[in-house]
Amino acid sequence: MGATRWGICSAGKISHDFLVVLKTLPPEDHKVVAIASRELSRAQKYAQTHNIPNAYGSYAELAQDPDVDVVYVGVIHPYHLPSTLLFIQAGKNVLCEKPLGMNSAEVKVMVRAAREKGVFLMEALWSRFFPASEKLCSLLRQGAIGDVMVVHGQFGFPLLTVPRFSEKVQGGGGLLAIGVYCVQFACMVFSGEKPESIVASGFLHDTGQS
Repeated sequence: MGATRWGICSAGKISHDFLVVLKTLPPEDHKVVAIASRELSRAQKYAQTHNIPNAYGSYAELAQDPDVDVVYVGVIHPYHLPSTLLFIQAGKNVLCEKPLGMNSAEVKVMVRAAREKGVFLMEALWSRFFPASEKLCSLLRQGAIGDVMVVHGQFGFPLLTVPRFSEKVQGGGGLLAIGVYCVQFACMVFSGEKPESIVASGFLHDTGQS
């Protein structure tokens, strides 16, 4: 069995970070064969920087590339749904950057489509695979910590000056940008146990985002 052949959807910063990390894995296991951007010149620049053989000026072209096994979707939040569906419908496996969708309704649409097409779909939450996270899960399975009654999570850094994090039209907001890390941590610790209720409070930014 040969290397998993990756396609990269978008030529933004997060895609750059993903490409850098992917290079730390054995090339016989993973290789990037194509990248797509809405601007061909950006895709070509990334292709040159990261030694990617194929560059496309549309996501549709990437979806039709027969040499791509799985697509990493690194577009901004509001475009996760249409981009992911594009690749799923083309029979591609998809690793979509977090948050998987803007809301639960979008996620359900993607999950249903993936099941119907029989392809792999996953939310790219890198912190879930940290060595520390794997060690914690191991300790929880062993019962070494005991019964966990409370999880307290705190995570933040200045984002108000970054449009894609603060502007509603770009899918900004504290919860979607970084709050998902705390939510997924709690889900991991409680091993999928669903909460009986959720209470939230926050502050609205001038853009209307929390």
